[in-house]
Amino acid sequence: MPIQVVCNNGVMEEADGVANLLAAHRHAVAMVERLGRRWMRAEGPDATLIGRRLDSVMAEEAIARRRAAAAQVADVVEMKMKAAYFRRLLGNDWCELDVDDFRALLGSFAKLQS
Repeated sequence: MPIQVVCNNGVMEEADGVANLLAAHRHAVAMVERLGRRWMRAEGPDATLIGRRLDSVMAEEAIARRRAAAAQVADVVEMKMKAAYFRRLLGNDWCELDVDDFRALLGSFAKLQS
């Protein structure tokens, strides 16, 4: 997988490894949670504006999740880190994973050079 630029902690940096992609996804999930809380308390036009922004942030989270799932693992350590992260996502209901996420995740594990 080629190196892609992602936003991590508000600063653009290159995601050159699985750890950076997972960190970018954690950041995206946190943004969705913050906006979701604000949206639940908002009323009227504010709720509409926050809802639009929330839709955009949720789309960015899905892209970050797919990149993290599809990222090629270099060794068994990265594979374990990635598997543990996605296990926590499923166990804590932090976000919804679809079939394509699972295919990308399993495909990245299958390509590991032994």
